[in-house]
Amino acid sequence: MSLECYYQIEKFFRSKTGITFQEKLALFFIKLSDLMNRLEFYDCYEFYHRLQNDEKIFLYLLRELVVSRSYFFREKGDFSLLKELIREDNITHPHILSMPCANGEEPYSIAIFLLEHGIEHFNIDAVDINPEAITKAREGVYGARELYYFPENLKRKYFIQIKDSYKIAPFLQKYISFYQANLFEYERKKKYDYIFCRNLFIYLDEAKKEEALTIFYSLLKSKGYLFVSFSDYLKTSYAFDKITVNNKIIYKKVDRK
Repeated sequence: MSLECYYQIEKFFRSKTGITFQEKLALFFIKLSDLMNRLEFYDCYEFYHRLQNDEKIFLYLLRELVVSRSYFFREKGDFSLLKELIREDNITHPHILSMPCANGEEPYSIAIFLLEHGIEHFNIDAVDINPEAITKAREGVYGARELYYFPENLKRKYFIQIKDSYKIAPFLQKYISFYQANLFEYERKKKYDYIFCRNLFIYLDEAKKEEALTIFYSLLKSKGYLFVSFSDYLKTSYAFDKITVNNKIIYKKVDRK
């Protein structure tokens, strides 16, 4: 095993995705070794060369290292806060970004929550770097684990049961557009009132956190809001006001003069 080669692969992966394993190198080395063995690469530098030139190999590594897993109605308190902000700010047609969206659990949860509370005019863009996650999100088929916290009465309303699985009702899908994209290469053509970004910042080093915040700043409309997970630590940024509401921390865009 060439440690220098492994370090180069970690650096390359970090440059492509912004995700760092600098403090989890042992885990990175184990996962990388397992993947190379499964793909029958016995020379690290051969794998590294293919990784740089073959998108399929890169996606194998991405799938190995990035967990696209969530469940419905995760951190439900933020949805209640979103509802209140929409009403307080009198946003008649909110534009929402969920990024990364994993397998679609979060954007579908937001849509269901808003509809259940009488907000019927909105659209959600849902973005993830993992193309397999986006494919699953578009298919909208989930098992019992993802729906563990989901109320039974809402299952009947928003899902079609197929044996032991549940498929999102077609009418719900019209509210959400799914895209495969890397945040750091994302084309910033649209502006959003609200952005949900769960469990991304915990994987980024400080430089990439600042870059991500700059991107989200550019994607938000004036006085828009950024929602992050409780496990995402962000330093106070001059571009955002840190606001605590009902023990929930959110970030409000500060318009620069």
